[in-house]
Amino acid sequence: MTEVTENAVQTITFNDKEYKVDELNEKAKYIISQISDLQQQGSQSRARLDQIEVATRGFTDLLGKELEAPLEGEVVE
Repeated sequence: MTEVTENAVQTITFNDKEYKVDELNEKAKYIISQISDLQQQGSQSRARLDQIEVATRGFTDLLGKELEAPLEGEVVE
């Protein structure tokens, strides 16, 4: 599945052939729905992974600052 267009008649293009969604059987429509849902989940997962990576770098920086800070009561010369 390569493309879903939004117009009066919804179509999909698969292997360079265009199909009208309303002419497909229920199983094909179900499969299209699953593919669409999986694509959305993939996008959400990529966004979540980006957030996790940024947060990990942030906490790594905080740990570095904490470990490099003088201990309480320590005299810095």
